[in-house]
Amino acid sequence: MFGLFKKKERTFPPFEDLKNSSIKNKFFTRVARWDWLDESKIHVIDNNAPRMITMDPWPQHIFLEAKGQITIHEFVYEMASQYGRKETIPNELDKTVLEIIDSLLKDKLITLIESKLDLPYYFDKPISKQNNEKANKLMLEDGLIKE
Repeated sequence: MFGLFKKKERTFPPFEDLKNSSIKNKFFTRVARWDWLDESKIHVIDNNAPRMITMDPWPQHIFLEAKGQITIHEFVYEMASQYGRKETIPNELDKTVLEIIDSLLKDKLITLIESKLDLPYYFDKPISKQNNEKANKLMLEDGLIKE
C-alpha cells in the first residue's frame, strides 16, 4: 500500500578493485590445519615452515571462511551486507579483502579453485575436534604428509 513498507534496495560502493580483479570469480579454500587458541583466536600450522601462525581478526575471518563454497566476489558482497543500514560500507572494503587474500595466498594458507569444493576433514575441523588417526590416514592418502 503506497510503498510505505517497501524495503529500500541496498546500495554498495562501486568496488572497482573487485570489478577489475582477475580472481573475483574464483573460490577460495584453506590448505592448512588450524585450531583454536581460545574462544576468539586461532593458530594455523604452516605446511611450508616449522611455525604456527596467529592472525589479526580480518585475516582470521577470511581464513575461516575459506571453505571452498563461495567466490571472492560473493564474499566481498556478503561482508558488505553485514554492515547495518545506517552504517557506511567502506569504499575500500574490496581492496582490503583482496589484499588479505593475496597475503594468505602468498603464505600458502589458502588457495584459489575454479569450482566449489568440500574441504578435506583435516582442513575443515579444528585439530582438537579431529580424530588424529583418521586425520593422519587421510593426509597420508592425499600426500600431505609422508610416513
